[in-house]
Amino acid sequence: MSNFDAIKIYYQQRSLDELICLAESFSFDGTHKLYANAIFLYGSIIELSSSLNPLLISEHYSAIPVILRSILEAYVDLENLCKDPKYGYSLEIKYIVKILKFLNEARNEKNTYLDIIAQAPDYDEQLSRMEAEKERLINLGYKDLNKFERFSKAGMENEYRTIYNWLCCASHNDYRVLRDRHLELEKQGTTFHFFKEADFQDMEVFFGIASELLLRASFAIHTLLSSNKLTELSRLRAELDVIRGDA
Repeated sequence: MSNFDAIKIYYQQRSLDELICLAESFSFDGTHKLYANAIFLYGSIIELSSSLNPLLISEHYSAIPVILRSILEAYVDLENLCKDPKYGYSLEIKYIVKILKFLNEARNEKNTYLDIIAQAPDYDEQLSRMEAEKERLINLGYKDLNKFERFSKAGMENEYRTIYNWLCCASHNDYRVLRDRHLELEKQGTTFHFFKEADFQDMEVFFGIASELLLRASFAIHTLLSSNKLTELSRLRAELDVIRGDA
């Protein structure tokens, strides 16, 4: 059995299915923002991770790193939130900043898509409320962290400069990725591909990263919620370490 087959079986038949079952045991106060935000992030990680197998089976390989980038971003936020509950304020500021950008753009009469927003009867009230909340949080010392700052806070500067950079190339259709995705240089000439055959070394790396992020995210959320499932997670950790040769 190849290493890719081993990690694929682990991901499809062991890790993902068991982690979804373990999540059914969660008990938390849904009115508490910390727990609600953590569940939002973990739920997104689980759902996005579940989409990788169908993409592999249907040979839609180009979409896999795009989804994986989103999983990585959600994991960074979850890790930070679980370690420092006040990180939630940074997430809130980020949300407010994006809403304000949207609302302010609605005032631009050249953007016909947003006409209906600017005409809303409570438009000015919404804008003022959002501005006031943004100022309140900033005055308390919180800020809208950029991507590098978020990765750095999670202790993942190296991942930001390597794995994340690589995944962003796929998401942004960077020229480096476009050539690999659609071009093949051979002695007979150049061949252009739609739905090019997979590079299974890349697939092994992608599913290895996905398995690691999914497991780390699970440890983070189960620890935050004082779950009694850490033994099961440790068993999955040991299995993955054996597959990767880290045991």
